[in-house]
Amino acid sequence: MRGRSSSIEMVKKTKLRLEPIASDAIEAAGYRADARVLTIRYRTGAVYEYYDVEPELFTRLKRAQPHPWSVVGSEVKSHRFTQIA
Repeated sequence: MRGRSSSIEMVKKTKLRLEPIASDAIEAAGYRADARVLTIRYRTGAVYEYYDVEPELFTRLKRAQPHPWSVVGSEVKSHRFTQIA
């Protein structure tokens, strides 16, 4: 899969750098504070943007590794979202 060999990858649509995430479900994530947008690339290859996300949620997601989705997944999914890839 594209990007697995690099430690940080750009999401073409948003030019956002994604940080690798140690997780069975999530491959990488990034946050744009100016727009309050959380971008997550799942291990399936799908990429989603979650809108109006507070910065603390992204911090908690990173701190919850290696099981971030079990800690903050339901909260992330409560935000409006769009699949972008």
